[in-house]
This record gives sequence, structure tokens and C-alpha cells, in this order.
Amino acid sequence: MPVQNSAEASKLIRKWMEDRKVFKSDSSDANKDTVQFSYDGTCNNGVNFTIQQPKDMVRVVGITTKMLFAPIHLKKISSFDQHRRDKFFRDLTKSLLLIPPSFFFGPNPEKPEWTFIIKEISYDELTEGRLIEAVEQVSRAVLWASAILVDEFGEPNTE
Repeated sequence: MPVQNSAEASKLIRKWMEDRKVFKSDSSDANKDTVQFSYDGTCNNGVNFTIQQPKDMVRVVGITTKMLFAPIHLKKISSFDQHRRDKFFRDLTKSLLLIPPSFFFGPNPEKPEWTFIIKEISYDELTEGRLIEAVEQVSRAVLWASAILVDEFGEPNTE
């Protein structure tokens, strides 16, 4: 039976995260002005994520992560002329469009420093299986984007 409210969603998600041993912390209080609940976790592959329900979203939760570009990668990107930088982000965008989660670059889309990745699940589909799928998709998106950056610019910690 689908969850009916944010209290039920919160309970299901918290228990699922604890059972899977991916729960890291409850960040609900720190974000209480904007979210119904917010739980931080870490996948087995090391990717951090948050599952939350923003107050302005009804009957839906979001699984999110924010991938910061490594300083050395940002330095290389900023050394590109405008045409080369636009081409790089167009190619990165095309590649990310092939994976299920949504994403956007920020804080300035013209000169991004990170990408925010989100997968939403509506209450009528909120199950443990969908949570597994959504967290895996968000995690894979981070790994995919990281691989593209490493292929283009090399390992960030080797320079």
C-alpha cells in the first residue's frame, strides 16, 4: 500500500536506510524551514546522497547528490576559451542525458562548479525497490560524470 503522508514516507525511508546500512545522519532540523524531512546517506561505493521531501513538493521525495568539480578540473575548464568550454559542457550534458536522473549545473550555468543530480519518487511508487533503484541511479550518474572528467582532465589527486 502506498504511503499517504510525509510521516509515513519519512518512516519508510529512515527504516530502509538503516536496514541497508547507508544511513549517515538526520539533517531534518538543519533544514526544517524548507523540508518535511531530510536524511543523509552514503552508498557502498562512497557516493553521498540525501533523501528528502521539500515542503514545496507534495507527495514526492527526492534522492539527490551534489558533485563538486575538483579544483584542478575547474582550473583547466576555466583556461578554455568560451567556445571550448561551451563544447565541453554540451558534450557532458549530452552524456548525462542518457542516464535516468535529472541534473543541472551550478551555481552559474555559464561557469559551473558542480552538478546537482536528482531522482524523484512519487508517493504512489515509494517502495524499498524504487528507493534502491533511485539511489543506484543517482550514484551511477556521479560515477559517470566523474569518469568523463577524469578521462578529459586526469585524476584530480595526481596533479
